[in-house]
Amino acid sequence: MKKIILTLALAILSSIGTYAQLSEGSVSYKMEFSSDDPEMEMVMSMMAGSHMDLYFKGDDTRADVEMGSMMSLITVTNSKSEDFLMLMDISMMGMKYGVKSTLEELEKHNDTEEPKMDISLEKDTKKILGYKCKKAIATDDEGNETIFWYTEEIEVNKRGQSYLNEDVPGFPLEYEIMQGGMRIMMQATSFEESVDKKKAKELFSMAIPEGYEEKT
Repeated sequence: MKKIILTLALAILSSIGTYAQLSEGSVSYKMEFSSDDPEMEMVMSMMAGSHMDLYFKGDDTRADVEMGSMMSLITVTNSKSEDFLMLMDISMMGMKYGVKSTLEELEKHNDTEEPKMDISLEKDTKKILGYKCKKAIATDDEGNETIFWYTEEIEVNKRGQSYLNEDVPGFPLEYEIMQGGMRIMMQATSFEESVDKKKAKELFSMAIPEGYEEKT
């Protein structure tokens, strides 16, 4: 079970893209899981209600992922200060971890640990939440595919955010991940063009909250 949870976390942490006009806002995504493997049925039932909220403003970006009743994952980055924060709460195991680092250290780690992606930009287009989106397909060394539908009308700081693939020239409003026999579909359900100033201070804070054990 623990291996499956960590595999899912890594799968979700391996996706997405950004560029263009709007440089502040928040996007909410619904997440759906499917698999032909009967052993995954119990895990997928625990993933019901999963969603992601992505906030961005200037140099700051934050992604909040709620994976059903299993776990939550938060990543906060600032491209100007080079700060990186990750908060992981595996509620079903009673574990809460906080990791503070720099974008430089994170990128060095990713260069050696993360699989390289081959990006194919397709001609297909469609509208999502009123934004024109183009299609891109990212394929890793093992043949796993991630399909992005991205718009070039939104600009977000992508550094340090695994959800934002820097080789995809736009911001994703929909994507599909195929990894380890599981299909993960994420679709934007709402978009706000601003972030409340008072809320932004808390959202983009680099402090590890009380109750989290700090890890390197």
